[in-house]
Amino acid sequence: MSVASPPERVGDSPQPARARVSWFAARVGHGAVLAPMAGFSDAPFRRVARHFGAAWAVSEMVSANGLARAIQDERGLQISAPYEGEPYVVVQLFAADPDLAARAVVRLERAYRPDAFDLNLGCPAKKVINRGCGSELLRDPEHAAAVLGAMVRAATVPVSAKLRLGVDTDVSVEVAQALASAGAAALAVHGRTAAQRYQGRADWGAIARVAAAVDVPVLGSGDVSDASGYRHARAAGVGVMIARAAVGRPWLFSSVLGGEPPTADEIVTVMWRHARDHVAWYRGEHPLRSMRGHLAAYARELNAAYGEPTWADALRAALVRVDSLADLRDALRALAGVDVERSHVHLGDEWRRLAEAGAARARQVAG
Repeated sequence: MSVASPPERVGDSPQPARARVSWFAARVGHGAVLAPMAGFSDAPFRRVARHFGAAWAVSEMVSANGLARAIQDERGLQISAPYEGEPYVVVQLFAADPDLAARAVVRLERAYRPDAFDLNLGCPAKKVINRGCGSELLRDPEHAAAVLGAMVRAATVPVSAKLRLGVDTDVSVEVAQALASAGAAALAVHGRTAAQRYQGRADWGAIARVAAAVDVPVLGSGDVSDASGYRHARAAGVGVMIARAAVGRPWLFSSVLGGEPPTADEIVTVMWRHARDHVAWYRGEHPLRSMRGHLAAYARELNAAYGEPTWADALRAALVRVDSLADLRDALRALAGVDVERSHVHLGDEWRRLAEAGAARARQVAG
């Protein structure tokens, strides 16, 4: 794991409110943002997303309790660790106790000097809500604001929050206003309740109502999977955060800005490069086990690009069992007829071309 050295900052006091808000406001229109996703938005995937033009990328959520009490030192710090040279480091915490949230912020600032923090108010997983964290905070807007306010006071950088519409009914405006009053510099709203999880359609009307009710940048999340969805959201005056739709399709951040879809060979290029970065980051005896979810999603896209070949099911089955780069190489060679070792120069050239095109589109939008 190659972790970036923390950059020097001028001063160590909290930023004024206007400066906190302006960090997000200056970037929210530069493209879609990679959402925090447990098990997915780690450093290797954030790196791929940024290559394709993501405006910024939020880390997987980290337990404030674990960090503050030093009971998950290595795991918690690895989840939030930036890769070498990562721009716009945004670390998400899940917390229920204001004091522990503040202590975790201080510890992470000392370790990594992130550009911003984010508070999770959206995760509906039982192991999270049973601790009073994630979407459980939506039941008590005043307490949610106290947790976020403690983070704001402890941090020298902006603090945002990601929330759902509510637990089972829409209380998003009330919660958003409480968070904004507590110092939130931006809000990301998933247009579903916790009870819905990922079922049904995201309610972008509710997201727009939140944006109209607060004076901080608002991003919407839910069901944006193409350029049309992105343009619709931006026309409503909100930023866009993309989660599950980007898994297996990190080029989506380029596509929403007008980029062309990749060919089958280009998908192999991205998958192989992502896998190499993943192995370099995690190392260990079975480094690709934790990437199997990504690989299954890449297999889906690869099969579609090849026109659903007869070996489609076999490839997916093979990719969700790989442990190493050698396993991945052998599966691609045997089932898809792709020799990544023989094609490594070509693949490297394709990766650079794709990444440069994505970055160029992001610069166009920004400028």
